[in-house]
Amino acid sequence: MKRAFEVITRARVERAYLVGVSLPGSSVGAAHEHLDELEQLATTAGSVVVGRTVQARARVDVTTFIGDGKVDDLHQTCDELGVNLVIFDDDLAPAQAKNLEKRLNLRCIDRTELILDIFARHAKTQQSKIQVELAQLEYSLPRLKHFWQHLERQAGGIGTRGPGETQLEVDRRKIYQRIATLKRTLKKIDQHRETMRNARSSRHVAALIGYTNAGKSTVMRQLTGADVVVRDQLFATVDTTTRRMNPNGNGNGNGNGHASHDILLIDTVGFIRKLPNHLTTSFKATLEDTAQAELYLHVVDVSHPAWEEQMEVTDTTVGSIENPGVQTLYVFNKIDRMAPPLLNGLRQRFPDAAFVSAAEGTGIDELRERIDSFFYGRNVRVEVKLSAGDGKTISLVRGLLHDALNTYEDDLCVLTGTIEAKLMGRLEAIPGTDVRYVL
Repeated sequence: MKRAFEVITRARVERAYLVGVSLPGSSVGAAHEHLDELEQLATTAGSVVVGRTVQARARVDVTTFIGDGKVDDLHQTCDELGVNLVIFDDDLAPAQAKNLEKRLNLRCIDRTELILDIFARHAKTQQSKIQVELAQLEYSLPRLKHFWQHLERQAGGIGTRGPGETQLEVDRRKIYQRIATLKRTLKKIDQHRETMRNARSSRHVAALIGYTNAGKSTVMRQLTGADVVVRDQLFATVDTTTRRMNPNGNGNGNGNGHASHDILLIDTVGFIRKLPNHLTTSFKATLEDTAQAELYLHVVDVSHPAWEEQMEVTDTTVGSIENPGVQTLYVFNKIDRMAPPLLNGLRQRFPDAAFVSAAEGTGIDELRERIDSFFYGRNVRVEVKLSAGDGKTISLVRGLLHDALNTYEDDLCVLTGTIEAKLMGRLEAIPGTDVRYVL
């Protein structure tokens, strides 16, 4: 049986035709905008989009999704355009997909299957590959019967169990076994990741969140100097990346910020409308990496016509991750593509947001200062005197201070540095220390 996560090398270019449906409560214009995004997904997956259609319906047709008349029109159009793949913007029921492929004599997939294919192409780490395979297997389970339809006997009843049904049962059992194995492996990986999260607990963590292709990876490169993947396509990054932030973002760590090298930035998979439930569930462990963040940097592509909807999709998705007390800083990206009057209006609407062009480096210094101020703006400077021979206590105090410098006075060690105000009680409670504020 072909493994579900394998990427097939196709001998011919897929000429894709996109199909959307506008139901009551949504406009045809919005459906076309959704197809714009679907076209980006199809292009990312390697297809050439040769046409599209949006049908306004009172309700979805349970048999063919778009209705018999529309199927006939679609069949004719696809023949004329040489289409070999039809992509629907909404999820198709297994029976609908089977009926459509039979009527059109073409391969039909939905948005979920397309996104799963892209994730399979872009997954690099063991964890993400397993997560994608798990999502694909769970997606394929209810569709197995369709795959073996050509082997089934037409007659029914006792004594008519054919090779198709036998193979179907074998494949279903293998898939359940594989799913169980993948879940066990993911559990072990998550335990390892939990250990890594605990090791980061002494550092500040900020998480980059946002809609796919909003520019999160470019922002991370500017803030950390890290050589991360940056591509102008959807889901260019599906693996979690963690890098240390540097005061000047060039990787040298010699800027004038006070302790930006103690801030970790996490960049994980971008979000998208209609994100498949199978992926959301499979990538739960990856998304939980953001739960350790004290600050969300919500990157928004304000040059996109639907940026407000994209911002809402991200806020809703992240809201499902339990992380009490986290704060959000909106980072409006790609301002170089906006007309000055529109940009000024946006600044008035969102006075607390950061405005940047990550590609050009505009506003990055101000963003870095905002992050630094969030974590260290309420710091106080202190001087701590303690016994020079008490190495354990010296190490404990140094762990609480930022940019700690030490000198020696006779048998005393004098540590000078900054500390967050909320940690002062812990510092003053350490036995054998003499703490005083430094102006």
